[in-house]
Amino acid sequence: MEQKNTSILVNALIWGTIIGLISVVYSVVLYMFDQTFNQALGYLGIIILLAGLILGIRNYRDNVLDGILPFGKAFGFSMLIVVISALIGSIYGYLLYTVIDPDLMEKMLDLQTDRMLEQGLTEDQVEQALQFSRRLMNPIFLMISGFVVNILMGVVISLIIAAIFKKEE
Repeated sequence: MEQKNTSILVNALIWGTIIGLISVVYSVVLYMFDQTFNQALGYLGIIILLAGLILGIRNYRDNVLDGILPFGKAFGFSMLIVVISALIGSIYGYLLYTVIDPDLMEKMLDLQTDRMLEQGLTEDQVEQALQFSRRLMNPIFLMISGFVVNILMGVVISLIIAAIFKKEE
């Protein structure tokens, strides 16, 4: 008979790594097609996380825990996956802005400028906003803020998924 690894950490590490790597590959594809700042395509990243969490928690419940998964354990497992995948994504983001394409932040500021001008802001207002943005636009800040946003989004998604996939004895 096959021995199952019931460790919540090992299983979360596996699923978090899978989701994180799929997200990085998706981000690389977006970058290759110059769609890094395409907001509509960015939402697909949320779907990748959602699908990965659903597959991971269902697999953990049905194949590792023999169909029994209390809400607290489901939420904790899901959040561990989110933390691991968010960490992988943040490391990729840091590498993207520092090694792969250091000019990408300037492209982001140019895009912000265009959007603000389209909204009817004056040149002075745009310049003030850009000065503020430049103070925050550094790879470390972007890495940390991306990690925090992923965690906050992960909490909401994890609560919903844990409620759906919980199964008491």
